[in-house]
Amino acid sequence: MLHVNKIEVAYDRVQVLFGLSLSVNRGEILCLLGRNGAGKTTTLKSIMGLLPLQQGAITLDDEAISGLPAHDRPARGIAYVPQGRRLFSELSVRQNMEVGLMASGAGRETQEYALSLFPRLRERLKQRAETLSGGEQQMLAMARAICTRPEVILLDEPTEGLQPSMTSLIRDVIVEMKGNGVAVVLVEQHVDAVLSVADRVTFVEHGVDAETVDVSVLKEQPEMVKQYLGV
Repeated sequence: MLHVNKIEVAYDRVQVLFGLSLSVNRGEILCLLGRNGAGKTTTLKSIMGLLPLQQGAITLDDEAISGLPAHDRPARGIAYVPQGRRLFSELSVRQNMEVGLMASGAGRETQEYALSLFPRLRERLKQRAETLSGGEQQMLAMARAICTRPEVILLDEPTEGLQPSMTSLIRDVIVEMKGNGVAVVLVEQHVDAVLSVADRVTFVEHGVDAETVDVSVLKEQPEMVKQYLGV
């Protein structure tokens, strides 16, 4: 499915990733765990094409996508929900979702599916995105990504700052996407949330993939969390 092979990435002259590798299969949730500044968000941005690779390669279903610009990657089946949501704040809920539809060429049935996952958005289709609550904005960011009909979805701390009921809804949607065969790469700081949804965990440390383990191993060896996260 998605393979990231020994990528090196820098911001200007500051190198952040040093040969990081990971892979995720269809119907699997891979969680990236690591301290702040370890390179997790940089990894997602690199997969999405928002940062150029200095070295390494990214392939999707054995097709090299490393050279594709970011705006072409949704059509290849990759969706990205960044930290902070990055909605079109002056557009309505409906218009934000239509951006996702246009990126994939999907029809209204895809929008209806997204609304079935987040029924509250149906009541707010005409509202501007900037008027939504934080939880509703996160719903919209995910709904817009779902409208691209992704094969792979990249989620950067989707439950950050949300109340428990909203967090539970977001996790349920992530699990449903997994059940529909979507490959999920999830950056999450709450270890309990990771244990409840992830299949495998890759620990990112100083810009490299320090270790990848099945979540069952993490449950049996919780000291690994302290080793890599210091908590």
